[in-house]
Amino acid sequence: MLSVKVEDYGETEDQMHYVTYRASGLSEKELDFLLNNLEGETIVEDGDLLLNIFYSRKFFPFASDDAHFKLEDFIKREEIEMTYFIASFLEDMK
Repeated sequence: MLSVKVEDYGETEDQMHYVTYRASGLSEKELDFLLNNLEGETIVEDGDLLLNIFYSRKFFPFASDDAHFKLEDFIKREEIEMTYFIASFLEDMK
């Protein structure tokens, strides 16, 4: 079963913001499809897909003041949204 977790997030030296997601529970066929079709930096580590997405500050999910006070809620929301995105993306595989 697909599971997505926020692995890391922050800001690069050149002022780009990023979130790294770890997607587990994917078949080899699903991993291959995602590696060949997703935009962003993707690698496979220990059978999991690591997806690194870059954002401008305006769209960075953890940039708001609320995110600093409710960080766990914002992380969980990001995990749910990325799970939905990947599951929807995998529908194209069928």
